[in-house]
Amino acid sequence: MINRAVLTLRYEQPFVDWINAADPNPGHALTLADANEDSTAYLVSVEDEADFEEWLELNGVALFEEELNSWYTDPDLWPGDRSAALLKKWCTLELHTLVRDTGGPPIVDDEA
Repeated sequence: MINRAVLTLRYEQPFVDWINAADPNPGHALTLADANEDSTAYLVSVEDEADFEEWLELNGVALFEEELNSWYTDPDLWPGDRSAALLKKWCTLELHTLVRDTGGPPIVDDEA
């Protein structure tokens, strides 16, 4: 077991609506199913749901901006409101506090 929880993030329709509306090269409209085909998972330092709410209050804006940036790197295309409250409306956040490392090779940061 490791000292992290896993946070999975799945988009709701308002996020997909933003993706399609902000697209500088509109063409094929993204569907909710397309957007959630491979959900993002984050390792977070929390022990339970109460810790997560505190963590989200401190890190929600950065988390939201990370997700927005994964679609469009130009912040001018991002919504003005990038609060944790809007993130919770635009995404389903699911916390898993029991995380087991099944072994294998060492965990390596591929960006380091």
